[in-house]
Amino acid sequence: MPSLSYQNLLSLLTTIRDENAIHANTALRVGTAMIELLRYLMDGPFLHKDQADQTNYLLTLLAGAVIGESGQIRLNADGSISCSRLTVEGSAVFDELVFNHQNVLEGDTYFTDKGIIEEVTYLGANQYRLLLRKEYADEIPTFHAYDVLRCSMNNLDAARTFRTSWLRVDSVDTAACTMDVTMYDGEDVPGGVNYEPMPAARLVRWGNQVDQDRQQVFFVSSTEGRFLFLQGVTQPILTDGNYSAFFGVPPTLSFLQNLPLNARQPYLYAKGIIVEDLIFVDYQGNPKYTARDCGQWNATHQYIHGYDEVARGYFTDRVWWGGCLWQAAVALPTLGREPRYNNADWVCLIGGKNMSMEIISTNGDHFPAGKRWTTTLIAELWNAEMKLTEEEIGREHITWQRISEDTQGDIAWNILHATGTQGLQLDIDSEVDVSGEWNTNSKVAFQCDIYIPEQNDTYSTQYSIMM
Repeated sequence: MPSLSYQNLLSLLTTIRDENAIHANTALRVGTAMIELLRYLMDGPFLHKDQADQTNYLLTLLAGAVIGESGQIRLNADGSISCSRLTVEGSAVFDELVFNHQNVLEGDTYFTDKGIIEEVTYLGANQYRLLLRKEYADEIPTFHAYDVLRCSMNNLDAARTFRTSWLRVDSVDTAACTMDVTMYDGEDVPGGVNYEPMPAARLVRWGNQVDQDRQQVFFVSSTEGRFLFLQGVTQPILTDGNYSAFFGVPPTLSFLQNLPLNARQPYLYAKGIIVEDLIFVDYQGNPKYTARDCGQWNATHQYIHGYDEVARGYFTDRVWWGGCLWQAAVALPTLGREPRYNNADWVCLIGGKNMSMEIISTNGDHFPAGKRWTTTLIAELWNAEMKLTEEEIGREHITWQRISEDTQGDIAWNILHATGTQGLQLDIDSEVDVSGEWNTNSKVAFQCDIYIPEQNDTYSTQYSIMM
């Protein structure tokens, strides 16, 4: 027996409530009304809490809703939805898509014409008719005749493998959202094997056989680790000339094989480049300086080893001075202080070891026999065209030695004139510094040794006196 409707049940209960006759509301009458009320509650227009249910009418939840025992899905009163995962079987349309902190793209991402195959019909003779899926009502295909298509289908296996089809567009029916394509032979595609197109596979325009404006594609490959821009693509298999630019791990190209490239390091390649500010750094991020020849050193010019705001780059200045080539070793070499030996502001690149040495006598080169004589020997050390001073050399690096036939006398003289006790000048008195009397055939030599720590080398010369 079907339950009463809401109006019938209301009428029945109202009759019992308003009944005036004695003994009219019997237990049977009241019990029947209660049973009908229960039937109405069980079969009435209410959503159940204890069994599966549905309604054909709009359900309004003013405070939102929580779905799942642990609240995995929350429909919030402000219109937002919170969930741990969202799977869209068809298409998703967003007015705004916001990523929290990071966006991860897996596989390859192409920036070109695209489509998804809905149905595949074989037409014979290696031709297929593809019905493309519409992601929104007014969508039409953007592919053109003679487009070269790359069609990829995920195998959904543990190894994450996929197979690729290569197709050429023969014609496009935008109204029906279909196009006829021809499948390339295996010998004409990468890998040597081509596969038939399948439903749900994604199509991208790889190039075009005749239209130059459609022969380029830009894509990012996370598997190969590079950004790649291709041009002049007319077939599935690429040539070296198709690689217009790339950033990342270099592809295997013939013109790159002889270059000293690290196959695991990223590189930037482009057929043309326009830059305003180009800064070179080493592997630790330190700037690399461009050498700048500034000609002859000028005492009024400020040279640099650093960033030039005007030239917009890192430079190290080089100058010529005293027959040597010098390079700035500090950010701002002292203005007006010439580059020379022992000036830490500069480093000598050419001529640093071009040293020459001589000894001159202040009292001439001939001394009469049998008479006392004196003279001052002056040692001169030249770095190319610059004579070094005693302060630059350091007295502790200067040694004088006497060399004569009186070996024991020479030893005693050398001890008395040990390293560091004499500078570049040595005063000589024949009665003190020459053994015996100065007679005919007397001879003596004085040698000066100068040690240069920066070069770990010693320069020597002798001044010999003979009658």
